[in-house]
Amino acid sequence: MLLPACTALEVTFMEKDQYTEAFRTINEVEDLLQKADALYEAVPEAIRQKILDYHSPRATLQYCLRWGLQAAYDIRVDWHRVVSDLEVDAE
Repeated sequence: MLLPACTALEVTFMEKDQYTEAFRTINEVEDLLQKADALYEAVPEAIRQKILDYHSPRATLQYCLRWGLQAAYDIRVDWHRVVSDLEVDAE
C-alpha cells in the first residue's frame, strides 16, 4: 500500500505558554531517558551483550537510549536556535 508523501507542517507562531511547555517537555524527555538508561545499565552485562547480539547494532535499546539522550541534550542546549524561526507571543 502506498501512502501519500508527508511534508512538514510550517508553524511560525506559538503562544508563550506553549513555548515554555515544549521546553519543559524536552527536559522531561531527557530526564526520562536518563532514568531509562540507568535502569538498562542495571541489567547484567551478559544479558546486555545477548541483547546487543540479538539486534542490529544500530537498533539496540542501548543505541536508542544513547542517541536519544544525545538528541534531547542537544535540543535543550540549542533550544533557542532550534526554535529561532518561531514567533512567540510575549504575553
